[in-house]
Amino acid sequence: MKRVTAALGLMTAALVLAGAAASAPTNEDELLKDEKHFLEQSKKSYTDGAKAGSSWNMEVVAHNDLGGRGFNGDVWAHKGYAYVGHWGFADWAGGSKTRFCPEAPNNGVAIVSSTGASVGKLQNPAGTSAEDVVVYTAKYGPYATRDIAVVGLQYCGGSRYDANANRGLMLWDVTSPSAPRQIGYLRTACCTRGVHEFEVQHRADLGRTFAYATVPTSRYPDPSSPSTYRDVNGDGDFRLFDITDPAHPWQISDWGVQDVGGPWYGGQGCDADANYGHGAEPSEDGKLAFLAYWDSGYIRLDLTTPSAPRLTGRTVYPANADGDAHSSQYDEGRRLLFTADEDFCKSSGPGIETGYGYMRIYDYSKPSAPKQIGEFRTQNSLGTGSQGSGDYVIHNNFLVGTDVYASWYSDGVRVVDASNPSAPREVAYFVPPAGQNPVKPSQRGVLSQTTQVWGVVVEDGLVYASDMNTGLWILRRTDR
Repeated sequence: MKRVTAALGLMTAALVLAGAAASAPTNEDELLKDEKHFLEQSKKSYTDGAKAGSSWNMEVVAHNDLGGRGFNGDVWAHKGYAYVGHWGFADWAGGSKTRFCPEAPNNGVAIVSSTGASVGKLQNPAGTSAEDVVVYTAKYGPYATRDIAVVGLQYCGGSRYDANANRGLMLWDVTSPSAPRQIGYLRTACCTRGVHEFEVQHRADLGRTFAYATVPTSRYPDPSSPSTYRDVNGDGDFRLFDITDPAHPWQISDWGVQDVGGPWYGGQGCDADANYGHGAEPSEDGKLAFLAYWDSGYIRLDLTTPSAPRLTGRTVYPANADGDAHSSQYDEGRRLLFTADEDFCKSSGPGIETGYGYMRIYDYSKPSAPKQIGEFRTQNSLGTGSQGSGDYVIHNNFLVGTDVYASWYSDGVRVVDASNPSAPREVAYFVPPAGQNPVKPSQRGVLSQTTQVWGVVVEDGLVYASDMNTGLWILRRTDR
C-alpha cells in the first residue's frame, strides 16, 4: 500500500510505451472479462428464448429508450432522478477497433426524471466509456449540501498503453440535474483501462467521504512496465479515493492480493483467474470494504485507518465451484454478504458445478471464517435450457431491508425475500422485452436480440432498471 499521485503514473508511463510498442494490441490483452464475453456473443445470431418480456408483482411506471443508443451501463437514483451509464470497448481483432467504443452525441451518463423524461447528460471524454455512476449529497468539505455525481472512466479509444488516455473518475455538481457542471477529475495511471466499479460512503468519524473503487488487472504481470505490473505504479486492484473535496479528489491507498501473499490458487472453470479484483462494497460506516476478487472470493478489508487497508477475512469457494466473484451487498445489521458470481459458462469441466452464476449468501459475523448459509438461483440459471436464448447470469445486487433486488441479464430484475437467509425466496420479477442493439450490421452487434439488464436500484418505492439494449425501465412493486 502506498500514497500515489496521477502525476507519477504519467511520468513513468513513457517508459512503458517503449517496451509495449514491439507488440500489437490484442483483445485478450486489452479487454475485460465481460467485454470478451459480449464480443464473442456478437458473432452469433440467437432466435430462441423469451422475447416478449414478462412480470410478476411488478408494473411499469415509465420507460425511456435513451434514444435507442444501446450500450447502456449501470443505473443510480438520487432525489427522483436516474443516472444511466454507458459502456464500450475496442475490438482489436475486428475491422474497426473503435466500433464498440461509444461516440458523441449518444455516449455519456443519461439523466432521466422519475416520470421517464430525459433531463440532461454527463458528457465523458471522447474515447472513453462511463459505465458506473454514483450520486450523493455531500456532507463535508467545500461542496457540503451539494449533490455530486461520480463517474468511472475507462479508456476504449486506443490501446491501454496510451499514456495520455483518459481513465479514472470524473466528478460533477448535479444539484441542478438539468444543468450539470463538471468540477473534478482524478486520472489513474497507465496502463490499465481505468476505474471499472466503485461505491461512495461517508466516514462520520473522520468527516470525510471516500470512493471505494476497483481498477481491474492492475496487478496482471507486465514485464515491459517499471513495476512489472500493468499499473506502472504497482498499485493493487482496489483503490481508496478521498473525494471529500470533489474538485480535488486524490488516492489515499491501494490494495491487492499480492500484498498478503496471494493469489492463493489459480482458480478453475472456463475463466480461471484468482488475480482479478472486480467490485468493492463498503460498510455503512465506511470502515470496511468487501472486495469481489473473482476466484479468490470475497475479501474483507479493515479500513479504519484509510491509508493502511488490512485483510481481516475472505470467503473460499467450494471445491466444485466455478467462482467468478463479481460484486456484493453487505447487510450491516445481520452481518450478511449477498454476492453475485458472474459466471457465463454453463459447463466448466469435470467436477465443476453446471449452470450460470448466481447469488450466494455468506454469514460474515466471524470475519476470519465466513461461511455460506444460503443461495438463490433462477430456473434459467440452472442451465437446463438453450444457452443461445440469453445470458441467465446474475450481475448486481441491491439490498433494501431484507429484500434483494438483483439484475440478472436475460432474466431481468429478480426480487428475493431474504428475511430467512438460509431459504431465500423470489417474490417478484420483471423481464423487459428483448431489444436490438443499434450496432450494424445487426448480426454483428455486441448484444443479441435478448433482454440484458445491467443494473437495478431502488429509491422511494420506485425500481430503476437499465437494459443494455432497451434503455431505462421505471417499475413499482404491486405486492406492497
